Amino acid sequence: MALLIGTDDGLYRVGDVPFEREEAERVLDCGMVTGLRTFEVFEGVFVASTAGAYRSRDGGETWVDLGVPLGDRFWHAGESEVWSILGTEDALYAGTNDPYLYRSVDGGDTWHELKGFRDLPSRGHWESPIDPHYARLRALETVPGRPDQLVAGVEAGGIHLSKDGGQTWLDRRDTIVDDIHQVLPITEDVWLAATGYLDHNIEAIGLGHAVGEGGLWRTVDAGDSWKRIDGDTNFSYIRRVFVHDGRVFFGGGEEAPPAWVEDDHEVALFESTNFGRDWERVAYPGEPHEVVETWAVDDGDIVCGSGLFDVPDRREDVEGRIMRRDDEGAYETVGRVEANVGHIHPV
Repeated sequence: MALLIGTDDGLYRVGDVPFEREEAERVLDCGMVTGLRTFEVFEGVFVASTAGAYRSRDGGETWVDLGVPLGDRFWHAGESEVWSILGTEDALYAGTNDPYLYRSVDGGDTWHELKGFRDLPSRGHWESPIDPHYARLRALETVPGRPDQLVAGVEAGGIHLSKDGGQTWLDRRDTIVDDIHQVLPITEDVWLAATGYLDHNIEAIGLGHAVGEGGLWRTVDAGDSWKRIDGDTNFSYIRRVFVHDGRVFFGGGEEAPPAWVEDDHEVALFESTNFGRDWERVAYPGEPHEVVETWAVDDGDIVCGSGLFDVPDRREDVEGRIMRRDDEGAYETVGRVEANVGHIHPV
């Protein structure tokens, strides 16, 4: 089975795993890949990236730009970027780093903004790790069994809920830490959230308020309240969480990305078989500095990708790594690409 690999420098495709470095073909020049997804109700594969949103109907070999509206900024604020994409029974959604939310009911041919997202009361307090004025709508999900309910996670601005397909929103910033990287609904009421925190140096000059504890969080009441479940693992900067066959996985760092520039950090990978009551630290290639950010199941095997992300100046000496977990729980490197791996998806 072919594997799509989203990196900091475009989208790559390999025909199988394991693979050699020269077998990884860059199939989409789109800057940093911020999302890589498929949806039951839509044909093909979807990419969100710093250059826009794209769709492929042929397993990732060719791509079409979906034309998500970008550029609605003052010239000095830089380019807008797409940070999330979602497909539901009746629409496509795309979230940007303005942050705006767009909806398409014709498969991406046309888009309109859901301006109710601008009306959230806490919006004036949102920011991003890079720009204090423009947060990232990083997580966009629907809730199992509730097709009209959307969940939006903002980096950094908390989690917010809509019960009418994104027309109106309920502000839930005060229920969880600000720096939301991922929201993973498991059932109607049980969701997980991977979070981080902004650099304390930013807070010291008055530009950062999301300097909380980070960590892995769980809600059992559909986002009304959250409880942190990563215990005493002490690696609280978490980019993603993954659940497969009753096992929960997450990779975390001791510090936020600014510390990663000079490798002034340590990372770890954890697994739990009882939904977070206990955690086991497991070894993997790439320790002690590469952060595991993405997982998938490829031909029955768990595969994951790692690298370093969001450092102020990109590390040219760091490559992306694809790993595979065997039946005994051991991880091995099965491929390398030129840039950090943030998203993978079998096709």
